[in-house]
Amino acid sequence: MDYKGKRLLILGGITHMIDVVQAAKKMGLYTIVTDFSPNSPAKFYADKSYDVSTTDIEMLVKIAKEEKIDGVFSAFEDLNLWSAQILCEKLNLPYYATKEQLKNTTDKKRFKDICRKYDVPVIEEYSFNDIYDESIYDNIEFPVIIKPVDSYGSRGITICHSKNDLIEGYEKAISFSKEKRVIIERFIDNDYGVEMYYTIQEGNITLSAMADRYVCKQSEELPPLPIATVLPSKHIKHYCNELDNKIRDMIRGLGIKNGVILIQSLVEEDSYFVYEMAFRLSGEKHYQIVEKQTGVSLLEMMISLAIGGDTDRYDLTKYDYAYTPYPSCNLSFLLKEGIIDNIIGLEVIENMPEVLSYVLTHEVGDKIEASGSYSQMFLRINIFANTVVELFEIIDTINKVIQVISNDGEDMILTRFDGSCSELERLR
Repeated sequence: MDYKGKRLLILGGITHMIDVVQAAKKMGLYTIVTDFSPNSPAKFYADKSYDVSTTDIEMLVKIAKEEKIDGVFSAFEDLNLWSAQILCEKLNLPYYATKEQLKNTTDKKRFKDICRKYDVPVIEEYSFNDIYDESIYDNIEFPVIIKPVDSYGSRGITICHSKNDLIEGYEKAISFSKEKRVIIERFIDNDYGVEMYYTIQEGNITLSAMADRYVCKQSEELPPLPIATVLPSKHIKHYCNELDNKIRDMIRGLGIKNGVILIQSLVEEDSYFVYEMAFRLSGEKHYQIVEKQTGVSLLEMMISLAIGGDTDRYDLTKYDYAYTPYPSCNLSFLLKEGIIDNIIGLEVIENMPEVLSYVLTHEVGDKIEASGSYSQMFLRINIFANTVVELFEIIDTINKVIQVISNDGEDMILTRFDGSCSELERLR
């Protein structure tokens, strides 16, 4: 397909979207970025931009018609998936996901019900009609985790160790839920899980990558947040034997023909408990690691789909079953409470050949709160190495040079992933 001259409306201008703008322009597309903030980073890279909210559908329809756009693109944020789907429906433009598919993959309760239908294991949950009803606590074994059914980025989630915690957590979760619904689950208290990345091309399903996910628990109440995803996962063979076919059946059952999917699962005694699915590009930007190891750009594929292109040139089928043999990592830095006064070391990682990219989400002057959400995420770095030893040498170097200092002179980095946990000792 000839992309030259095609016009793409991009919803959202966060730092992650710079990648999208640059890829689209490389393909020959004219790029238009819109969101409510005049200073959104991706706007400075686009051919044109608008200070219009991605939820203002009426205004977006007007812009799309005036600009004669050929497609709408969204990624990384669930909220913008809905806006893109509605917008494309109104404009009779192609979109890779249907409204029903978005409902099934963004609603945590609905997604769990679908998992059960296909015999995909999920975490046990507690049912209730009234959180203030004393009788429900006879059957609840603490700790539990309570979360909104329709939020993302770990917003509104609380780990509860008592009845009082649960009532407070419920009120918090409800405040973050558009539909005012929550889910209560048994809390699996570990710092380890797995992520599976599937690519669907004209109905052909590929397990394009699988990563081991490591998290940091900063308190008893706040949910764990990721500090690293390491590829390839040590669980690939076991996962493919135990669960892969069921997940593929579920994807087919959802009627998904094209797109990328992230599925997250906890691991407990060699058992998998699937808890979330994202029908979009993920914040780890795993497509960069896949492209480095296969030469196939999933980002370009998704942009192509947005303007009615096909997936033929992005075929991943020969790389099925997580063909990412070279050690790679998405390394994350979380921040403690405070106001950022100084950031040190970015110029060093910019010049490291093993660093594929990095995304900086805060700057000097920003105030950080211990929210237990992705708003505490400061920096995410994608790293590629030839050997495991080399990978951890790179991580060690980055840990030594990256510093974030508060206006009180304190180190704001919550923790540093160094591969010292028992799961990784075997690799070092």
